[in-house]
Amino acid sequence: MEEREILMLERRRKNIKLREIAKAIGCSISLLSRWERGECHIAPEKLRRYREFLIGGNNDGK
Repeated sequence: MEEREILMLERRRKNIKLREIAKAIGCSISLLSRWERGECHIAPEKLRRYREFLIGGNNDGK
């Protein structure tokens, strides 16, 4: 299983919407959706921020 798949499953498990992560890391919802499906890549910095968002539990907008 690829990292993007693991992160997507964790995002879904935590019931976090793509729009929440997109806003937090500064990219579009469509880019994240395409990345989760394996259709494109995201910048390493955005990937790091995506991970931090999930680990930090920042799904309350804080």
